[in-house]
Amino acid sequence: MSHAPLSGFDEAVSAPTRRTIPFDFAFRYDLTGEPGTVRRNVVTVSIEAAFVAVSIGYGVVPTVETITFGIPASAVSEKTALRNIRLGDVIDGLAQTLDDVVPGQVGPAVASVLGNGIKLNGALRTTALLGGGNSSLDADAAGSLFQAVAAPTDRVQFRYALFDDATGREFQSEPILNIAGLGIADGYRPFRYFARPIRFAPRSTIRLEVTEESEFVGELHVALQGYKILGGASSPTGRAVRRAARRMDQAGPARRFRPR
Repeated sequence: MSHAPLSGFDEAVSAPTRRTIPFDFAFRYDLTGEPGTVRRNVVTVSIEAAFVAVSIGYGVVPTVETITFGIPASAVSEKTALRNIRLGDVIDGLAQTLDDVVPGQVGPAVASVLGNGIKLNGALRTTALLGGGNSSLDADAAGSLFQAVAAPTDRVQFRYALFDDATGREFQSEPILNIAGLGIADGYRPFRYFARPIRFAPRSTIRLEVTEESEFVGELHVALQGYKILGGASSPTGRAVRRAARRMDQAGPARRFRPR
């Protein structure tokens, strides 16, 4: 796990003399598994306070599309059991289910499923494993014996770039690969502290661009973790604004709306 550097983090925490509150900005992206696709998302810092970003982290939620398949009906016999099912028959059954039959070859959709993995259909697992996998299977069971497995989360790869559109500032020379900057999505170092915290002024726009680099399909969630500094000048929480409001309240209706 990353550790905050002594310079920058401590300085940002101790420097503000005004009240601070923890706050995170969240970005969400739908990944379609098309490498090279650029996705943009923006958030706007509220008028009430400046935002200081201390770290950045992410997580992914794979899109699980249940694909149930089995061996072709032509390959089923009275002796069909889990142990004597041929891999070629499994591939043929998957190709028929996905409508990806390519004579003499393995189609792209089939290759993608095989690359991620297959498993026994949970509803038929006990039946298939009876007798050490030697129990006979009828045509219905053999035709829906397997399911596709979702892509592992640690296979997601993307590049990210952070911008402050209010100042035009970029915070990297070019988009950073998630593994190089944040870590892998299985929970090992999935975030990092900035070398120095980044301050975004009230009303500023934070833009985060993500470029897909893998065939992972699912939701990507990125969070800017930090805090808001209350009491800034010209903000609703500023001292001058609060003092003016108190004076108006103390003046009463007669002075506030005194006719000329």
